[in-house]
Amino acid sequence: MLKIITFAIAAALTVPLFAYGETDSHAASTSVYYGRFKLTIPTSSLAGAKILSVDGPVIKFSDSMTLAGTNATRDLLELPVDFNLALYPRYVLGLKSTASLPEDLRRSLEGTLRSFGIPQDAEIVEIRHGEGTVYSACAYPSCLFLATQHAPNEHLLMLFPEGFTREEIQSFLGVSDAE
Repeated sequence: MLKIITFAIAAALTVPLFAYGETDSHAASTSVYYGRFKLTIPTSSLAGAKILSVDGPVIKFSDSMTLAGTNATRDLLELPVDFNLALYPRYVLGLKSTASLPEDLRRSLEGTLRSFGIPQDAEIVEIRHGEGTVYSACAYPSCLFLATQHAPNEHLLMLFPEGFTREEIQSFLGVSDAE
């Protein structure tokens, strides 16, 4: 479990996470890219924000609001080469049984949610949208967001927001409960 907690912190702080995109002056938003994943953040909310960098950036909006993330791969998550990465969020959040998986993989996945500091009784939401699926597990003030895309199945986005509501992060991702 300590290994997974260490991974989460290291992933949030050391993986090159995003490149700034264009600022759309008409919509007053800034695009932030995590690999193929795009977040659209209102530019006004970035006023006074600090971009922290160890080996990768973390946006510190205020003393109580932070957004970190990573573009995760099978290698980074220490998953088998043939593992369907799109199913990772479903296993981690308990939405899909791990019973059919090999014992070592099952043990690894079953403790992951707690290792990210999210309790088992967290509010779990799954939203399918045009480009993929966004999963969230929230026990405020902490949440874990996992986003997949329909294709390719090579990466998933992991976000570690502090102090944001689920709806705010979904808005950054361009999805809503109504989709």
